[in-house]
Amino acid sequence: MGKRLLVLGASGQTGQQLIKQALERDHHVTALVRDPTKIETVNENLEVTKCNIFDTNDLKPHVEKADVVMSCLGFALAWSEPVPYFREVAKNISDCMKEFGKRRVIFMHSWYTKPESWAQASFIMRNVFLRLVIGQVLAGMRLSEQFLETTDHLDYTCVLPAGLTNEPVTDKPFSINDTESIVPGCPSRICRADVARYMLDVIDDEGSYRKVRAIGVDGPQ
Repeated sequence: MGKRLLVLGASGQTGQQLIKQALERDHHVTALVRDPTKIETVNENLEVTKCNIFDTNDLKPHVEKADVVMSCLGFALAWSEPVPYFREVAKNISDCMKEFGKRRVIFMHSWYTKPESWAQASFIMRNVFLRLVIGQVLAGMRLSEQFLETTDHLDYTCVLPAGLTNEPVTDKPFSINDTESIVPGCPSRICRADVARYMLDVIDDEGSYRKVRAIGVDGPQ
């Protein structure tokens, strides 16, 4: 039986994949966006709503109606300090879910949110891309994960995919790692469609509850 999914970051490329596949699985989707015109999909089980996710009063009525909250949010790069918005949104979601007795929430983050995993990256990846380009985004995601770990009312999963591509969905099996924010031996790329597939696959998977979980797929991407 389909669930009522609340999707944040729905107008992004991964968010739109999540909506598409959720509707194919007969879920009812409420997509929260800043600009509803960016969602072109029309479906009787899709509601597209403008919402300020930084305002809990705006967010609350949508959380109240949802069975599962899912986030594919991304934020702009920062250079001098961790991007604060991942934790801020996680806290807003947490507060709303606690008020209504809701538990299941799934976030999409990224490989390498834990700095100790950087040692497994190549020299160029570690010292240029991770350190100088996306380091503060990863640090912001990690602050969100650390906040979620302090809660006792959420069945959260933080899904950490490798670098994202736009290839079609596959049926490749997933490899996971719940201790490191990378999956050694897996390709460093994964298609957004497969990330969406995984997020939907684990909605009812109790083994994924309260996990910060890196994912990868076998074979080239």
